[in-house]
Amino acid sequence: MGRAPANGKRSPPPPPPPGRCHFWLPNKRRHCANSPLPSSQYCGNHLPESASGAGRRVPCPVDPSHTVLEENLEEHVGKCPLKKQVAALAAQPYYSKGINSGGSEAGRGITSAEKRAAVYRLTDDEFRGLLGKIRSVHAAAAVAMRESYLITDACDKWMSGQVDRKVPYQEKHVAQQASIVGNMEAFGLLRKGGADVVGGENVAVSAQAVMEFGAGRGYLTQVLVDCYGIRNVFLVERRSYKLKADRSLRQNEDVTLERLRIDIEDLNLHGIEALRGLKYLAIGKHLCGPATDMTMTCCLPEQYDQTEERVHGKHSLQGLALATCCHHLCQWKHYINLSSQD
Repeated sequence: MGRAPANGKRSPPPPPPPGRCHFWLPNKRRHCANSPLPSSQYCGNHLPESASGAGRRVPCPVDPSHTVLEENLEEHVGKCPLKKQVAALAAQPYYSKGINSGGSEAGRGITSAEKRAAVYRLTDDEFRGLLGKIRSVHAAAAVAMRESYLITDACDKWMSGQVDRKVPYQEKHVAQQASIVGNMEAFGLLRKGGADVVGGENVAVSAQAVMEFGAGRGYLTQVLVDCYGIRNVFLVERRSYKLKADRSLRQNEDVTLERLRIDIEDLNLHGIEALRGLKYLAIGKHLCGPATDMTMTCCLPEQYDQTEERVHGKHSLQGLALATCCHHLCQWKHYINLSSQD
């Protein structure tokens, strides 16, 4: 983490790229990517109040990622494009607000800006002491970690690029996906033999379904379908993407696919009707920050009481294969192993 200069002053932002809004986004350390309005240096979202000649802009309560004029707020909320989407999601049986957010109240009211400010207030000695603690904890935890890059014969089709030309192919991503799959086989989540089917059952898979968390376009699942004959597929992703694997997966008549556009934090697995009674694997290639903790919390049977299991039918987790990223986004309030810190 970068520290503030000793005099407490930050250097000014660089000039904006040509044709870009001049508004500086401090958290992203870049200028707004929108085009400016005619005869202005700013886009409509960031036009200064004094220049706009209008009232104050406030975040939309439906989708805070954009702002509206305060005087138009009530009218806008009624026609915000995301209003119907939010209402439709809330009506789904698998939606349960914050069910996987974690049980700790510690730090819930502290903003990221306040945390950064606390670090900036540290003296040099205090800052060095903090770094020493971080390095000590990392050294102790890293002993149990090892690099494992495994590619199985079952993934030859993908590694050699022998896939549908309409499917985006990037060697870097394919190698990562194949190694995740290879480690799944090494740990017994997948059996050697590829996509062989005997007596109507896939002999290479110990589970009846795969649920990919933070699925993005879904190509980790596509590799499992092509190389190991996975048949029941659930893709969990809160964002919308182009060039998804969905079209290719749906063209496979043996595959049943369900994409759930929802935040992992709000996903109640017992509400997914198609998952009821199935043994499944939980996978994820790009789980940013607390999404890893939320995924594990989501899959834990302790999340659901026995009444839910009797009513909805019990699903059974067979194993997890999760690749983490963006550790700087992790938050204590979402940490799954809080009991070990008591």
